[in-house]
Amino acid sequence: MDAKERENDMDNEYDTSALGLQKCLLNLRRDLERLKASGDRERAESLARIIAKLEPGMTQTPEGLKPTTLQ
Repeated sequence: MDAKERENDMDNEYDTSALGLQKCLLNLRRDLERLKASGDRERAESLARIIAKLEPGMTQTPEGLKPTTLQ
């Protein structure tokens, strides 16, 4: 495997991981809405704090490092 192939493999792994994180955040947001709808305010507030800590890592990624999967 040459250097270009290794670089492409690393890019693919990075994009795959970023997509997994994006899906995880989406699922957490869905869980948050379910908790709110069910009236479980305490757990909803706790989950909202967790989401708020994770989201900046996604939105503040420098453009040169932001995977194509992130929206």
